[in-house]
Amino acid sequence: MNLKTPLRFLAFLASFSPLRAADIEISQPLTLSESNSLWWVRTNLIAKDQKQWDWKLDEAKWGTPSGEQGGEYNWDWKINDAQWRAAVAEKGEGKKQECTFDLWIPEGAPVVKGMVVMSGHGSGSALYKNPQLRQIARELQLGLLKFIGDPVQRGFWPKSLLAERLKAMGLEAGHPEIEHAPVFLYGHSNGTGFSAIYPATEGARVWGWVSMRPGVTFQVYQPGGAQVPGMVIFGEDDHFLGRPSKPENLAVVELMRSKHNALWHYAVEPHTGHGPGEKTWPLVFSFLRHSWAARVPADADPRKGPVPLRALLPEQGYLGQNWDLATGGYQKLPVAPFASFPGDKSRASWLLNAAFAADWQKFQETGQIQ
Repeated sequence: MNLKTPLRFLAFLASFSPLRAADIEISQPLTLSESNSLWWVRTNLIAKDQKQWDWKLDEAKWGTPSGEQGGEYNWDWKINDAQWRAAVAEKGEGKKQECTFDLWIPEGAPVVKGMVVMSGHGSGSALYKNPQLRQIARELQLGLLKFIGDPVQRGFWPKSLLAERLKAMGLEAGHPEIEHAPVFLYGHSNGTGFSAIYPATEGARVWGWVSMRPGVTFQVYQPGGAQVPGMVIFGEDDHFLGRPSKPENLAVVELMRSKHNALWHYAVEPHTGHGPGEKTWPLVFSFLRHSWAARVPADADPRKGPVPLRALLPEQGYLGQNWDLATGGYQKLPVAPFASFPGDKSRASWLLNAAFAADWQKFQETGQIQ
């Protein structure tokens, strides 16, 4: 039997098939130093008299509120890039380590209109490859960027590092417009040091952000990012939720709402731990879609420069009653337009619109949405 004939025939047929473009995938290593990390900044630049968590809480006392909520102990650091550079020049940059930046752009996208940027810490690496996210990216003409490595994955300085990476990788990919594209941020656990802190100073280009199971909720308290729509998702059985206490951690978003009118909400996923599961992602994707539609103009074109995002007013959204710790488990939580919400408007979760409010409510009631 001659096997060459069918192979030649298939090759002949293939020669008449239209050429199919492939997704663009680029991976770039980058050597960075300890001084780029959030932890180095905290150690070397934070004023000694600034009140913050000293990382020496007695583990035996976990579960007992400290009495000073996230508004007192927080990581709202007033540091700019110039101060960071001066500190590096004085103290030295420390040990160097290799980091990796990965870029994915869907095939055939004439222009990348936005970027979903995620720390690869924890679940971020899996999210980067999630087929549902990539399908959304194809529909909305979005690119994906993931980074991993100790100097960056838990948050980084200088803040200009992200723009520099987008510019360099965009040029290599043939999509230089991503330098100016608006971004949506994701951080899991201590990756919240990126997703929550970055909008505090660079919020003009962030259309929304997610903190998934924050390892340290003091990172979340960022008044500078209050007007950037944000989502925090806790796991009811996550051991980090009890450090230092569940009431203290759950109060962080409520404090940001009451003190800074933050356009934020939180959800508690019942009977789950520190990692998100397949049922978690649809709520994240719903928030991504709705925040994109609310914040990014339909005719936005980053090829022309930075994209001005729409500012949102609290009165335009919906409110939802927050999950009750004492009740636990699945809960049907009331939602209503801002004006008619019957509860405490100042502390309720702020939700983008009626459709997203329905998804949030369904997630809290059943643990899943379609």
